[in-house]
Amino acid sequence: MPARSRLAAVATRFVDLLPAVAALSDPSEALDLARVGKLVGLSPSRVQRVFSAEIGESPHAYGRAIALDLGALLLVASDERVIDVAFATGFRNHETFSRGFRTRFGESPTQWRHERRGALDGVDTKQLIAASRCLRLHHRPLLRKEHDMTYDIRTETLDQVPILFQNRRVGHDELGTVLAEVLPTVFSYVMEAGLAPAGHPFVRYLSTTPAFFVIDAGIPLVTAPAEAPPAASGIRTGDLPAGLAAVTTHKGPYEELGAAHAALDRWIAASAHEPAGDRWELFLTDPGEVPDPADWLTKVCWPIR
Repeated sequence: MPARSRLAAVATRFVDLLPAVAALSDPSEALDLARVGKLVGLSPSRVQRVFSAEIGESPHAYGRAIALDLGALLLVASDERVIDVAFATGFRNHETFSRGFRTRFGESPTQWRHERRGALDGVDTKQLIAASRCLRLHHRPLLRKEHDMTYDIRTETLDQVPILFQNRRVGHDELGTVLAEVLPTVFSYVMEAGLAPAGHPFVRYLSTTPAFFVIDAGIPLVTAPAEAPPAASGIRTGDLPAGLAAVTTHKGPYEELGAAHAALDRWIAASAHEPAGDRWELFLTDPGEVPDPADWLTKVCWPIR
């Protein structure tokens, strides 16, 4: 079967749409369903239907949300004029950007910048933008697919990092959907509260059964917040702990991450160490710069003693 026909036959699940999702994470590119469709071997109309069914919103709405989130970051992290931020995030004029921004965040771009000025001083802006663009891509199937990658496992002494997160108990088949909801929610709170993210989003696995995961999912911070989030938000404060950890890096789609966890488990069992805490993943890749899921990097950490 020709490659294009083969793709057209299978690209009906989220995992098959990942190249298209990554392309829509780059707001500098105008929405072109024909161009996006070529990435997954689908017609423009088929992309529209499948994307809306799997993601829960149209390609246009998805791309617009990514662009506005990026605009919110740039307003705080740079001194660029509002009109220049609008152009940088794919909007054609100041009015359209401002109207969309107010609808999404409840404030004008100028108000948003004024109330959060200085919040990101000293933060790696490029890393922060990369983290923001991957928040919506954690919609993945159960992490059990076997993988032929050879993992380089090492030990690292990690620093304690304050975090904001939501705690959830989710079915295996719901994990991706929940992460796609939780991570943007926590990130939005971080920005609205004028806090400084310290790096890439994470998910920590507190327990695993054949049917469920109990997870913490959220954002690391430069410093802990002075006030706890409102109880109604469901967002909590905590930390990723300091100490020795077994660490490896997975290269490839998120649905194959189970192989990295299994490799760490085998390494710990064969070593003089034993597990000393809950394992977590850090999502390192900016899909706007690296659209191919085969090249995405995820760091997996497992505390040991």
